[in-house]
Amino acid sequence: NLRFDRGFALSLNEITVGEFRRFVDATGYRSRAERRGFSMAYDERSGNFVRRSNVDWRSDFSGAPAAANLPVVHVSARDAQAYVDWLAEVSGERYRLPSEAEFEYALRAGGSGRYPWGDGAPPEGVGNLTGGKDRSPGGRGWSNAFRDYDDGHWGPAPVGSFTPNAFGLHDLEGNVSEWVADCWHDSYRRAPASGAAWVNPGCRMQVVRGGAWASSPEQTRSSWRAPSPVDNTNARVGFRVARDI
Repeated sequence: NLRFDRGFALSLNEITVGEFRRFVDATGYRSRAERRGFSMAYDERSGNFVRRSNVDWRSDFSGAPAAANLPVVHVSARDAQAYVDWLAEVSGERYRLPSEAEFEYALRAGGSGRYPWGDGAPPEGVGNLTGGKDRSPGGRGWSNAFRDYDDGHWGPAPVGSFTPNAFGLHDLEGNVSEWVADCWHDSYRRAPASGAAWVNPGCRMQVVRGGAWASSPEQTRSSWRAPSPVDNTNARVGFRVARDI
């Protein structure tokens, strides 16, 4: 059984492009995608995610310039860590990435269903999910989606566009998947009972949690988790911050 050793707070929304821009302007930080010269963006022609040049945190899911109120994507786990380290330094507060246990606790918000909202079909307005009625700019649909769901977005929506959960948090179940602090482990055997992040020095794979705008129903389950190389960047993964209280 898990028992959190201390209280924690989570940001109500995913970190936005505008918030990340303030960090870059203050520090001159260069993200992984900028240094590498590309990221994985959505390609309308093929309907796939493809390697696209000159795509970074300033870009949206398709590689076009992103609005300031969109969740920042094309950021690596190390970029997310650099942001929280800076935020902690300038604010004097103990900001960090959430642990996997904290993320799932916040996602479930007291529920125990297969999905964050329960066991059945998603209620209207619950989040930016893959809906059977979603259409891309060119008229594409999803082959694997929540059948009758329509959220009006193809790609991430501005943060806070959907109903918050019982804890008042937005977009944990959809919009973009999120980096958490933990290194990837195949199982929870020997995981910290305190709910703290399970970190090994120099780990190459970190955990991604929470469904995204392009996640299959299977990937939208409350317990879904995936490993991702710490330098990976794409149009589906962003992050939010936690703070010790």
